Amino acid sequence: MESQSRNQPISCNRGCHEHMADGWQFDATSNSRAFTTKFVLEGSPILRVYHDFDDGGWQFHGSFDQPATQKVARLVCLGCMIAKDGALDELHDLPRGWRAFRESPNMPWKREKNNPFPTYAENGYYLEDAVWMAQYRDDIHLPSEELRSNLEVGTYVKLLFRFAPENAERQDDETERMWVCVTDIDEDENYIGELSNDPHHSNTLAFGDTVHFVWLHVMDIQEGGDS
Repeated sequence: MESQSRNQPISCNRGCHEHMADGWQFDATSNSRAFTTKFVLEGSPILRVYHDFDDGGWQFHGSFDQPATQKVARLVCLGCMIAKDGALDELHDLPRGWRAFRESPNMPWKREKNNPFPTYAENGYYLEDAVWMAQYRDDIHLPSEELRSNLEVGTYVKLLFRFAPENAERQDDETERMWVCVTDIDEDENYIGELSNDPHHSNTLAFGDTVHFVWLHVMDIQEGGDS
């Protein structure tokens, strides 16, 4: 389902804002845009939940035999979905790019990664969110979102690699800014590239290794330049 949320507010008359004052735990506000289907709004239980990687939006679906097509997609507010099913509160810390599913409303949620991007547990490194980092570093000057979202094959981009667990306390000499050349764009419009540097702080990666990333990871662009 195509995401249009980016945590933009949506008007709602169902009183969902009360959840924010009563122990609201989600990072997004209760009136943030979310997606569901007509099946869910007509009474089908929510069995699949997706936390989108690129914009942090949320999607709430029924069973796998209820297709999440544009025809049945419905725009709602996040708080309305949580009010509809209190068990969704358990997913407030579901990471971006992950999904949760259950066999029935009485069964526990199962979680799994739902993206191709590196994690420390799997790859020995992960990519920093450049948009988030730019809020705290005055030496990061991001290109426009439009440029980062429309990269062409052959473009060099700078990514920030961290060779430590995602939630670990930050230490010196565990991150590196390295150039990656875009080599392909997959069916989900994620970027695939080749590393153009050898890391100084880790032997996990090497020149020429494949890296999967999205526009959020891009901190600089150098079209066709030297890496």
